[in-house]
Amino acid sequence: MDDTKDTTASTAPPKKELNSSRIKLGFIGVLSNGDESAFSPFHTVIVRALGGGDVALGLIGSIMQSVAQLFAWIGAVILRFFKFNRKGMVWALGAGALVQVAVVVLLVLAGKTSASTTPWLYGYIGLITLMLVLTGAQQTIIASWIGDLVPTHKRGWFVSGMAITSNIGLILFQLFFAHVATYAEGLVGYAALMGLVCLNTVVAIVLCFGIPDRPSLAVKFISKEPGEHVNYRFGPMWLLIWFECAWRVGRVALSAFSTAYLLDHFGMEMSKIILLGMIINVVNIFMLYIVGRISDRTGNRKPLALISFIAGSSMLLWVSTAWWGIWPIFAYMVINGIAGSTHWMLVTNLSLEVYPVKGRPNFLSFSKTFVGLVLMGGGTFAGYLMSLLRGWEITLWGAAFTHYHVFFIGCTAITLTCLLPLWFLGKLKLPEPDDEEVATAGP
Repeated sequence: MDDTKDTTASTAPPKKELNSSRIKLGFIGVLSNGDESAFSPFHTVIVRALGGGDVALGLIGSIMQSVAQLFAWIGAVILRFFKFNRKGMVWALGAGALVQVAVVVLLVLAGKTSASTTPWLYGYIGLITLMLVLTGAQQTIIASWIGDLVPTHKRGWFVSGMAITSNIGLILFQLFFAHVATYAEGLVGYAALMGLVCLNTVVAIVLCFGIPDRPSLAVKFISKEPGEHVNYRFGPMWLLIWFECAWRVGRVALSAFSTAYLLDHFGMEMSKIILLGMIINVVNIFMLYIVGRISDRTGNRKPLALISFIAGSSMLLWVSTAWWGIWPIFAYMVINGIAGSTHWMLVTNLSLEVYPVKGRPNFLSFSKTFVGLVLMGGGTFAGYLMSLLRGWEITLWGAAFTHYHVFFIGCTAITLTCLLPLWFLGKLKLPEPDDEEVATAGP
């Protein structure tokens, strides 16, 4: 297909073509990343089968949480080189498919040889790391593609439809992988599942050619040429980074220890914990449809602030379990169905609205990388803090109030501070949506 399609048009593609594109991008998202997410529980059994212990499990767990964020900037570099979103995405997906083939080969060879498992183990961890690097690049390219293709007043409708498609696909992949897990045994069986992931990536590549494209205006991260590098003094970028850091540090810290709390405090089985978490995905599908249309009329900042406040405040339900038992957790899962992909949609669309057109991929990826670094530090500090608090307990209003409950209060407080940068952002005068005059690099 000709890469110049729609690159010179001053108007967006017709709604019918946009509707087809959002469904295809939704499928691309789930085929390139959703199946990897559904596959992720197998990392634990594969690492153990390759001779890895707790250190290796901790290493791959950390990689899964942070690498895609830390290397999101590579997406801007790819766009700078290839000029077009579609071409950049095809090459990034193609590289990902090659890495997945390498994982398949490694698992098959490891399953058929009796040699030392150590090289296979670290080879596997290295390939998974590379796969996640490419995932981070792909996420940046998709966000850039949406910004270049879709007008501001249609992005809520576009991204909500795309995210609904991805969410439904993710649930189906989770159910599928949970079912075949009983049949896929040994490293060769796991290699077959990774082969399916690779096949899905190839299908995603084919879908890319059915989506219209425009040139991406990526710039350099560092350059002496005026207007050809990122303006690191751009205030709205730091407000969005502040928002993401506050929101994600508090929420990720709570998530990291909520499973341990359910196991320690209630003795809940892992299967039930997984089903409990799926409540969020189901509720989120309906919220995406509603909020996508509301945001196109009201803008993204106010709905984002409201959802952040409700979802952040609901984290206190984990504290209330000291007195009310397990039931507040069910309420928490339902309430947090308003967040999830809905929150991601609003943050993405607000970023596309705020960041200048020229250099937008760089702004998107730099902010993700910065937040990834903060998350690594925040997660490490949270673990250290929990180790200091462990064993602390008092009786409060007739119930055992433990270190977990103190920790959950702290997570809630940190998360709710994300409302401050949104308030400051509302006080700034920003360029009109889709304004051709963009704030480019400073001196």
